Amino acid sequence: MRDQSKYHTLFTGRMVSAVFLAIFLAGLSGCSGTYGRLVVNSDVKALFERNEVLPDHHYFYTESSTWPRAIIGIHEDYTLQSDFWHPIELTPERLKRMLEFPGDFRLLFMSRNGSDILDKNGRRIGVWYALKNTYDWGVVQMIDDKTVNIILQTSSGKIIFLPFRQSYEE
Repeated sequence: MRDQSKYHTLFTGRMVSAVFLAIFLAGLSGCSGTYGRLVVNSDVKALFERNEVLPDHHYFYTESSTWPRAIIGIHEDYTLQSDFWHPIELTPERLKRMLEFPGDFRLLFMSRNGSDILDKNGRRIGVWYALKNTYDWGVVQMIDDKTVNIILQTSSGKIIFLPFRQSYEE
């Protein structure tokens, strides 16, 4: 009788563990999405530094519009869905002003990254320009085939993520 109780307890413990594992895995699959990526591209960096604005892109910035830490351009065929990025009507003159730092600030913020923003299939859907050691990389979350959320990550590994609630469409 005692052996039977021991096996029953062992069986029950394993069943409970299996159920929790199944629930955990189901939760992970529900949270997983489709992701694109950033790919460093010196041509994108040069594009921003020449103050060129791509006519078929919508532009967004982080933090201050005077001296943004990051600027992205999303192709007009896609929608950015995020509370973190702020839309801006960008012209070459405005871009030049945004990227100029007064006096000694240039020494602190000289180094910048340029990257392509790619969708889940490796197609370029936008451009990324950010200060090095501030936002060195980000997560490109494809909400659907034409909607993207860009989640910033700092060089220290801190993820800056605000859930999306609004979308920018022209």
